[in-house]
Amino acid sequence: MSPFISLFQSFNIELISIATLIVLFFIDIFSKKERIGTWSIVFTFILFLFHIFNWGKGTTLYPELYVNDALAYFFKAFFILTSLFVLIMSRDYAHNLERGQGEFFLLILMATLGMIFLSSSVDFLVLFVSLELVTISFFIMSTYLRTDAKSIEAGLKYLILAALSSGFLLYGISFIYGVTGSTHFSEIVQYVAQHPMNEKILLLGFLMILAGIGFKIAAVPFQLWVPDVYEGSPTPVSAFLSVGSKAAGFVVLVRLLFSAFPQLRAPWILVLSLFSAMTLLYGNLGAIPQKNIKRFLGYSSIGHAGYLLMGLAAGSSLGLSGVLYYLLSYLFTNLGIFLIIVTFSNVHPNDEISDYTGLSKRSPFLAAAMLIALMSLAGVPPLSGFFGKFLLISSAVKGGLTWLAFLGAANVVISLYYYLMIVKKMYMDEPQSTTPITISLPARIAILISMVGILFLGVFQEPALQIIDFSIKGLLTSF
Repeated sequence: MSPFISLFQSFNIELISIATLIVLFFIDIFSKKERIGTWSIVFTFILFLFHIFNWGKGTTLYPELYVNDALAYFFKAFFILTSLFVLIMSRDYAHNLERGQGEFFLLILMATLGMIFLSSSVDFLVLFVSLELVTISFFIMSTYLRTDAKSIEAGLKYLILAALSSGFLLYGISFIYGVTGSTHFSEIVQYVAQHPMNEKILLLGFLMILAGIGFKIAAVPFQLWVPDVYEGSPTPVSAFLSVGSKAAGFVVLVRLLFSAFPQLRAPWILVLSLFSAMTLLYGNLGAIPQKNIKRFLGYSSIGHAGYLLMGLAAGSSLGLSGVLYYLLSYLFTNLGIFLIIVTFSNVHPNDEISDYTGLSKRSPFLAAAMLIALMSLAGVPPLSGFFGKFLLISSAVKGGLTWLAFLGAANVVISLYYYLMIVKKMYMDEPQSTTPITISLPARIAILISMVGILFLGVFQEPALQIIDFSIKGLLTSF
């Protein structure tokens, strides 16, 4: 086999993604600016189909650095699908960008490339570089509304706190490397097994790394940036942050907990349990008084990070399955809501919750889609959000974290209250405006797909769980 074929089999998605970026760059230069969005969607859809049809056929060329295991395939598909939804909503949103529309689409794909690299990273250096590619792309995108003071503020807050989190991450990596002499996860886990007397120093390094990752997943106490950045950023960027950035942080956590530090299971279960409890309470209580829909979803996103941390704290196959299932459900649910927000903002650009008053009378389609998505976020059966929460809370009970499971169940009630407040405005109050809401065909199709995804995952869980169980099988050898 020639070196080129071997390289392509190991990095086909990555190489195709890079080639796509180069092609789109030249399309942006030599073609009409409005075409770059359409071409980005077309190429990303082709990339998604290629990945699905080549699922599991890749090889691993450098197993100590970068692996093509089942978990990597799952998250690569996840990130490509996420970017496809974000590109569709960006196409409808692009008229709000005064300049640099082509670069905006390229930055979305650049962040996606970083997430793809993260999915397979099993070395701290590869992981850090991939994470920074994602972070830098998001920083630039969050400040894209250059004449909007809130956008500039959002970008600066994101930059400062991202730099701080990167500092914690690097400092933690330096501790790990100083003790073990390696950045490879496989060698670190062997060292910890052979030298248990150094666990305290390793734990200190791990906690610093966890602080750095906590920023990406919006876990308390590293969540302060979320509401302001969600409110000030362009809406597609807020959507991408809520799903893509969060999932990127969790794939890193999954790799670290189950591949690099399984011997530190007892300490990280305690730490993650506390993080989960604080994150649940902060996110759900903070969402209640919000008036801006994007800020509201920022607090909601923090609350959902608490449920995901609950699954990791369980430290079991059930908990890990719950995390992946919940992320998949969250993809369809949250991106569906942001698609509705982008469509609605063409008429009401202020993103105030009060603007959605009487939406059912102005656009029954958007109101019904918003109702389904909000009820899924709240965990109402038979929608996918219910089964996701059921898996995570069940894993906490079986993992001996009954107090955390009870707290999670109580927060379901809290979240149901503030989601129903929006439903009440849409269906029971009179509209403030009678201006018709136009929905582009791509946006209508994407919203329909997201709603079908929510319903299908809620009613037919087995196909998704089979894929998820296969994806995590190789991580559970130490448990």
